[in-house]
Amino acid sequence: MEDTATLARPGRARRRFVAMFALPIALCAVVAAPAAFASGHLPGFPIPPRSFADYAACKAFLEQTARDDRARAEAQPRETEPGVTRQTLVISDGVTESGENQAAYRVQVGAQFRRRDEARESIVTTFSYDENSYRCNGAQLSGESGARGYYQPGYEPLPAPAR
Repeated sequence: MEDTATLARPGRARRRFVAMFALPIALCAVVAAPAAFASGHLPGFPIPPRSFADYAACKAFLEQTARDDRARAEAQPRETEPGVTRQTLVISDGVTESGENQAAYRVQVGAQFRRRDEARESIVTTFSYDENSYRCNGAQLSGESGARGYYQPGYEPLPAPAR
């Protein structure tokens, strides 16, 4: 027996179809998708506000923090196992000023892994990071710490063998 209410309202039938078939199929596709094809970012937490003697002292704190972070960067990757390298990268624009007595510093510090994938004839690169951001508004420091994220894997062809 046919549902006459469904025949009278085709939009309703479409919604039922989506609810009964398409939505569960889409959810299965999301659940079955490999994690390697995702990237993401988790927000951090506000840092406790801090007061400095003046704007110059707050900005000096940001500049020292930037120097400390840059010191963590590794100039060259190091091999962790055959065919796999790891390198600590520091990604930042440094301390920037956006107005009178306003400065900011944002940084991503993370591990970049590169590994040979002979089956795909490629080098696979992954990167996950911790992120911090700080702002000076006059002598007041605020910001966020503890954010985390990762990027989708990157692929590049294996270099041609040397002759």
